[in-house]
Amino acid sequence: MSLEEALDKLLETTSNPDKQASLKEKGAEWKAGVVWNGSEGTITTTAMPAEEAPNWDAVLRLWGLDPEKFSVVEPVLFNAWGNPDTGLNRQWKGKVVQKFQGLEVDLEELEKEIKRYKPNAKPKVFGEGALCVVLSDWQIAKPDGDGLRGTIARILKSIDDVEVRIKELRKLGRPINELIVLWTGDSIEGCVGHYAQQTFGVELDRRDQIKVARRLLRDALIRWSKYFPSVRVVAVAGNHGENRNSSGKSYTTLNDNDDLAIVEQVSEIFEANPETFGHVKFAIPTDKLSITIEVAGWVLGITHGHVAKMSGTVEQKIKRWLERQALGRQYIGGSDVLVSGHYHHFRSADWGGCLWLQAPAMDGGSEWWEQMTGESSEPGVLTFCMYPEKRVADLEILS
Repeated sequence: MSLEEALDKLLETTSNPDKQASLKEKGAEWKAGVVWNGSEGTITTTAMPAEEAPNWDAVLRLWGLDPEKFSVVEPVLFNAWGNPDTGLNRQWKGKVVQKFQGLEVDLEELEKEIKRYKPNAKPKVFGEGALCVVLSDWQIAKPDGDGLRGTIARILKSIDDVEVRIKELRKLGRPINELIVLWTGDSIEGCVGHYAQQTFGVELDRRDQIKVARRLLRDALIRWSKYFPSVRVVAVAGNHGENRNSSGKSYTTLNDNDDLAIVEQVSEIFEANPETFGHVKFAIPTDKLSITIEVAGWVLGITHGHVAKMSGTVEQKIKRWLERQALGRQYIGGSDVLVSGHYHHFRSADWGGCLWLQAPAMDGGSEWWEQMTGESSEPGVLTFCMYPEKRVADLEILS
C-alpha cells in the first residue's frame, strides 16, 4: 500500500450513510389504485407522461367507481421522476369522496348494528415498523439551569425510559423490529464562539465533553440494541460541534464537526465487536448538513436546524428551507417525515407531503433566552414509530 493510499484510508469516513432516498426514487413506489378509509379514500393514477393531466372521470371508472357518485377533490398531489432529456413520468394522487345522494338511514337497523359491535381485544397493528429515538441538543458541559450534572442525570434516566418504552410498545403488540437512533447535533457545548459568556461558564474542556457524550451514546446503544435485530444510528452535525476559531467562525469544513466525530468513534467501537453488534449500523454524512434514509417505506430526513437562516417563526424557517431544498432537488426535499433539533422545544406540523417534528433538548435550558423572551421549555427525548401504513404513530416525549 502506497503512502497516499494509506493516508486516504486513515482519513476516510468509517461509516457511510445508507443510500439516500429522494422524490425521484419515491415516485415510482406509489401504488396505483384506490384505498378507502371510512367514507373517503385516496386514488392514485398509473404512470403517465409528465406533460399530461389526468382525466379523473376516466381514472374513477378504471378503478370501478361511477363519476356520477364519486368525485376527486383537493388536495391533489403529483410525483415526477425520470430523465428530462428522455422524458419524465408522473403519477397523480387525490382525495376521492362519495357525492351526496340524499339521507336514507334505517335507524332500526343502525341500532342493531351498534348492539352487534364487539370491541377488538387485540391492539391495532399497522405493519412492520421501526421505533425512532431522537437524541437532540445534549450540549454537554453547558452551565445553565442545573448544569452538567443535571444534563447527565436526565440522559441516564432517558436510557432507562427508552428501554421501558420499548417494552410498552411490545406489550401493545407493535411490531417494532428496527430501532432508528437519530443524532441531531449539538451533543456538546463547545468552548468558544457561540455566545459571549460561553468560555467563562463552560464546565468541561472540549476533550472531556467529547468523552462524556461518546460514553453516554455508547452505553445507550449497548442497552437498546439487544431488543432489536436491526439498529441504525443516523447523525447530522450541529452548530455547537463546529471547529471554530477565536473569532467564533467555523473555519474548516462542514465535515469537521465534533457531533459527527463522536458518532464515528462509537461506530468504530461497535465495529470492533461484530459478533455482538454486527446488527448496529451507522450513517454519517460527509460535508452535508442533512441526511435521508428509508424507514418502513417512508423517507425520513433529519437536519440540525441551524441551516434555516430565513426570518420568521421556527416553523416558517424550517418550512421555507425545506421548500428550497425540494426545488433544488436535494434528497432532504423528498422527506415524508423531517426531524430537526436546534430549537430546544417540541413542535410538530403536518404540511401534507411532509410531517415535521421538532425535538426537545436535554440541557438545562438557556438563561439568556429566558431573560430575553420569558420563554422556557421542558427537556425530553422525542420518540415515535413509523409503519408502512402510517408514517408517524405512537409519539411520546420521555421526560
